[in-house]
Amino acid sequence: VEFGKILKLSQQTASRRLNQLEEMGWIQRKIIGKEQIIRITKEGADVMLLMYNNLKQILQDILIVGEVTEGMREGGYYVRIPGYLKQFEKKLGFEPYYGTLNLQLSDLNKELLDENLNNRLPVLIEGFDDKDVGRSYGSVECYNCFVSRLDNQENKQKAAILKIKRTHHKKNIVEILAKDYLRDKFKLKDGDRLRIEFIKGN
Repeated sequence: VEFGKILKLSQQTASRRLNQLEEMGWIQRKIIGKEQIIRITKEGADVMLLMYNNLKQILQDILIVGEVTEGMREGGYYVRIPGYLKQFEKKLGFEPYYGTLNLQLSDLNKELLDENLNNRLPVLIEGFDDKDVGRSYGSVECYNCFVSRLDNQENKQKAAILKIKRTHHKKNIVEILAKDYLRDKFKLKDGDRLRIEFIKGN
């Protein structure tokens, strides 16, 4: 019954699915009174691992594209704040350019990006209080990636997607942080398309 509830199946359908899995040798069932213990066999575990690796590969190889757009010029201000800058250098492994590149994503690309980020561990830039100016700064989640022009994917630049809790950006805007000034490096203008590729293992 619990199996059926989890998958939102009727008891009859859940029982039929379990019978099929048992016939394929992916599970073993043992009846104890009114209950049954279900154990995943080695064959079943191998199938699960294969499915996991396939899904992982799909997420890693997914193509996410955004259009370069004018930002609010807040990135340069925040990146150079010592409390952030020191953490960026230490945790991301590069000294960032004093600014971020803003990408406008379609609804589909934003959905794909969010799904991908949800399956990755972020590099956490911790929030802090600046007593000298009497204000606090929120935490930032960073996700390692590569970016490249859509028409020249061989020329890649290591970068990081910034997921900022406190932001004034409009919908579907993504901020990219990198060592170089990406507009110059890739000769970008507003409307040009940039590809986001995730670093495997991150």
